Amino acid sequence: MSEITKKALSNSLKKLMKEKPLSKITVNDVVNDCGVNRRTLYYYFHDIYELLEWTFITEIKEVIGENKTYKTWQKGYYFLLLNKIKK
Repeated sequence: MSEITKKALSNSLKKLMKEKPLSKITVNDVVNDCGVNRRTLYYYFHDIYELLEWTFITEIKEVIGENKTYKTWQKGYYFLLLNKIKK
């Protein structure tokens, strides 16, 4: 259940970051978008920046994990950068 909740919080943060700068996003913005209470975010993360760090590391692991051989790691980084820039 915790990974599902973390992913939901992460998705809400990414959605909000498309609308306004990170410095303008509040914990209330994230939890309201996600449909959970403030304590839920604080249970898993110290603050929004820790949530952002978790999001970044998790997404890198997912993309690079699929391309972790010597021959394909560059493709993984390319895919990660290309897709994240377009979104």
